[in-house]
Amino acid sequence: MQKLKLLLLAVCICQWCHAQETSPKDSSKLRYELDMGFGMYYQFSSFGQSALKEANFPTTLERRPNERQVRNNWGLNDDLVTDNPFFHGSYFAKMGGRFFFGDGFQISGSLIAEQRGFSDGVFSRQTLNFYPYLNASYSKRYGKFSYLIQAGDFWNYKSYEGLTFYNLETQSWVVKLQYDKFYVKHMGVGDLLIGIGLGIDDLYDYSTGFESLHLNDAKSVAMDIRFGYSNNRNSRNGGFYNLSTKVTVAEKSEFYAQTSFRRQGNAAFLIGVKDSREIGSKFRIDLLAELRSYSADFNLGYANIVYYRDPEEPSSYTNNRNRVFIPLDFFERPFSQWAVFTEYQGEDVLGLVARVDASYTLFRQSSIDVGLDINYISSDQENFTYFFYDIGYVVRPYKDLEISLSMTNRVSNLDKNYPSLYLTSSPYFLVRMYKPLRFVRENDARHQLLIQ
Repeated sequence: MQKLKLLLLAVCICQWCHAQETSPKDSSKLRYELDMGFGMYYQFSSFGQSALKEANFPTTLERRPNERQVRNNWGLNDDLVTDNPFFHGSYFAKMGGRFFFGDGFQISGSLIAEQRGFSDGVFSRQTLNFYPYLNASYSKRYGKFSYLIQAGDFWNYKSYEGLTFYNLETQSWVVKLQYDKFYVKHMGVGDLLIGIGLGIDDLYDYSTGFESLHLNDAKSVAMDIRFGYSNNRNSRNGGFYNLSTKVTVAEKSEFYAQTSFRRQGNAAFLIGVKDSREIGSKFRIDLLAELRSYSADFNLGYANIVYYRDPEEPSSYTNNRNRVFIPLDFFERPFSQWAVFTEYQGEDVLGLVARVDASYTLFRQSSIDVGLDINYISSDQENFTYFFYDIGYVVRPYKDLEISLSMTNRVSNLDKNYPSLYLTSSPYFLVRMYKPLRFVRENDARHQLLIQ
């Protein structure tokens, strides 16, 4: 699969080399756009303090329980951060392009290179990672009827409103038919046995519903309604029946909900709200609040062992990859994901998430930014709060390029069975330079037509 994606990416690049860029209005010829994304991180402690700080964990969730050798090799018998790649200085670069072949067919591809430590030298294979991204889609519209076929890598994937599948990476495929507001869709997700440790083989989802139903004459309020069934080849207790809805107001506020249940009556639900506001010319704030709950048997069996390090080696900065690795730009993601809740096997678990991202412009291209990511989790045995913060000064010299100096209490985590973050008891300082790849967006759960 990796070789195939690299080959297809090379074909796209060769096509670009022999083609001339055409006007977007000319749909009969090859069009394209190129972009570069990158990130550079360096975290350091206050002077005179250890590089590896203490981290806060729920006492009922041991790191690598029942794996004595791994716990000893990685030093997991205390609360210290065992390794923080950003303390050694880490960076990544993404080179990619989006290519439009005629009307409705497009391919997005990129190649990502990562260096996990300045201190280990630029040629050390122990700290270098290379991996491809490829996504292809074909969509057409005939009056009110349209269809979409899409397959490949999906970044920051989400299905329905994100009760289970959200904030993760997948290899997926989608076939969607739509007439006006009504749609039917089949979606597949490549296995998550290794990549995130959910114990799920290929997943198949079938859904139907209505999208963008206008609820007022001004068309400023719209509703989505979806119903579907999903199952996977390793299902132990039957598949999930899903029902979700979302109301969007003036494209600034969202109210959404989802419930899923199994044949045995085990259920989960999600209620959430998002809002984005600009106050005056200088202040912007994005808010999110979610309440999610999973019954004791709902997540039962959705967990397995994944190693992001070589378990036979100690947790040094040269041991930061195994057969699976965590991309560096996961640091940009929120903490919450389904795997956080599947850790509580056999327990009822409830989660309350609140996120705040605020920015106050000081000068034309600089601002003070504050980010809060608060996750309160209540289980049968313990209540625990992950309170992440990031406060800093940000300069934006060019479009979406950001250079910042901030104080934060979150660092990279390679010890869990899923891509996650450490919550440190005292802060780090972070020097960060970041620019996303322009045309690789967060996955839209609705899988809208991609016609440009």
